[in-house]
Amino acid sequence: MQYIGEILDELDAVVQDASSVPMRRGLAVVDRTDLLSILDELRGSLPGELAESEVIRRESRAIIAEAHEEAERIVQEAHRVAEEKVRDTEPYRRAQRRAAETIDRAERYAQEVASGSEVYQDRVMGQLESWFQDSLISVGESRQELSGSPASQAAGERITRTEPGEDEGREDERGWRVSSA
Repeated sequence: MQYIGEILDELDAVVQDASSVPMRRGLAVVDRTDLLSILDELRGSLPGELAESEVIRRESRAIIAEAHEEAERIVQEAHRVAEEKVRDTEPYRRAQRRAAETIDRAERYAQEVASGSEVYQDRVMGQLESWFQDSLISVGESRQELSGSPASQAAGERITRTEPGEDEGREDERGWRVSSA
């Protein structure tokens, strides 16, 4: 190693003694031949173990990468085996049954809610129909009172306005067509 230090000192001296490039700070002109011969001398003086260590370093990186891949495969296989073993246990089967029962109960409840909403819808529509019928009867009775027409004609009958030229249904004195709903 002593010899390598001397070569580096010689390289330093060549760079220090190089002439500067005008108007360019930090640049110098170095004799290429001198520099290349010093570098060759430096390479020749490096111990062979240094080159071997570089080969070993590259090989160790490849071994480590391969070990990581193998470890990943082992972990994946362990997860697969563990999942397989869990499926063979009573708690897993019990959890699966409970999940299926919960889903079944939820589906039955949803069906009951849907059925209940149909009943509610029918009841509301019936109430609306009754209210409209009562309103029509009340309107008919009010018309009778205003016009003085007989009560039998208005009860439960629907009254619509006729257009000129229509002869269908009965008409009252004001041109209204009377028909049963």
